[in-house]
Amino acid sequence: MTSMRLVLAGLLIGAAALSAAGPGLAQEQPKELGTFNSWTAWTRNGGSSGLECYISAQPEDWGPREINGSPVRRSPIHFLVINRKALRTSNEVQTLVGYPFHPSQPNASATVDGKSYPLLTDGEAAWLAVAADEPGFVEALKAGAKLVVKGTSQKGNVMSDTYSLSGVTAALGAATKACS
Repeated sequence: MTSMRLVLAGLLIGAAALSAAGPGLAQEQPKELGTFNSWTAWTRNGGSSGLECYISAQPEDWGPREINGSPVRRSPIHFLVINRKALRTSNEVQTLVGYPFHPSQPNASATVDGKSYPLLTDGEAAWLAVAADEPGFVEALKAGAKLVVKGTSQKGNVMSDTYSLSGVTAALGAATKACS
């Protein structure tokens, strides 16, 4: 995993924390470009990486919600596709799953309508294991109906997040236009 991806994970988590902090920090918050069904397009100044344009969604379902009679607690869950104008990067795929992945069981995956892509994990974040798969994965998102992210938590529980892909094409269009 690249150090840029680790920096991005920190920036996105920080942006989420700033969003929750309230209106006093408005100049620090990402700017919403629009919500398109299940997906929202955003821009923000990424500091050294310049303008970042990305889309995000939260799962429509996740589970299990209970293990051994106790509720499962997770931080916010998001799936993102990121473009960074100054770095000329596009279609970087990332998910924040809200639980730490099990470090010795790197069996996380993202599946679009039955086609599975392996994920690299670090803490609560994951990226496509093969960066060269990102353009094809994003095309699969546009053509697909459902995205499922699966992984094993630090406690050994198999977790699953299900996302609707309704609106992903329009959200990607808005983010791409903003970074062009």
